[in-house]
Amino acid sequence: MDITVSDEIEAEFLELIQSILGDSEFKKLTMYRQHFGTTRLMHSLNVSYLSWLMASRFGWDTSVAARAGLLHDFCLYDFKEKLPKGTFQAFHHPKVAARTSGERFKLHEKERQAILSHMFPLGPLPQSKEAWLISLTDKVCAVTEACRLNIALARQDRVVITPA
Repeated sequence: MDITVSDEIEAEFLELIQSILGDSEFKKLTMYRQHFGTTRLMHSLNVSYLSWLMASRFGWDTSVAARAGLLHDFCLYDFKEKLPKGTFQAFHHPKVAARTSGERFKLHEKERQAILSHMFPLGPLPQSKEAWLISLTDKVCAVTEACRLNIALARQDRVVITPA
C-alpha cells in the first residue's frame, strides 16, 4: 500500500508522523470504516493534522498532537464487532489503541494519556492541553465525517491511498 501526501502539507507535520504512516500494521486501518465513507486511517490523519495545526498555532507540543492524534484509534478490529458483555466501545477502544500504539511505537506518557482520554467525557479527563485538543478535534472530525463532508487531509486529494 502506498500513501501519497500532497506537497502542500507541511514537511514538519510529515516528519513527525512518517514512521507511523510507514508501518504495515498501522496501514491496515484502511480496512475499517470509521464514520460512513471515511476509513479509520483517513479519520486518524484528519485528527492528527488538525490537532497539529492548532498546537503549532498555540505554541503547544506539536509532536504529541500529531502522533497521539494519529494513534488515537489504532485498533485493528471493526468497531461494530460485539464486545464482551458490559463493555462499551467508547470505553474499550482507547485502551486498545494505547496498548497497540505502545507495542508498535515508542510512546511517550503524554501521548499515551492523550490516546486514553480522547473519548472524554466518556473516558478519563484529559491531563494536558494537547489531550484536550485531540479530544475536541476527534469530535469535530467525527461530526464532519458523519455529515459526509471532506475535512482537512480528505479534501482535494491531499492524501491518496493506493493498494500495493
